[in-house]
Amino acid sequence: MSKLDFSNINKTTTQSFKAQRNLIKKMAKGEQVLCEHCHQPLTLNAPMANNKDIQTGICCKKGCTDIQLEFA
Repeated sequence: MSKLDFSNINKTTTQSFKAQRNLIKKMAKGEQVLCEHCHQPLTLNAPMANNKDIQTGICCKKGCTDIQLEFA
């Protein structure tokens, strides 16, 4: 039985995770970040006490970038 090589997949996954983490950090600091695809500004949708049905996260108007976040 041969071993499977997941090193390329792990490397890509790690890079993607770090890029998203850094984007979230910039948004949390209040910096303006543009979508990589449509170059529209990204918005942070935080939870609101009166509207719990809204999805929380970071997205652009077109929906190219959509990072769902869970707030505790």
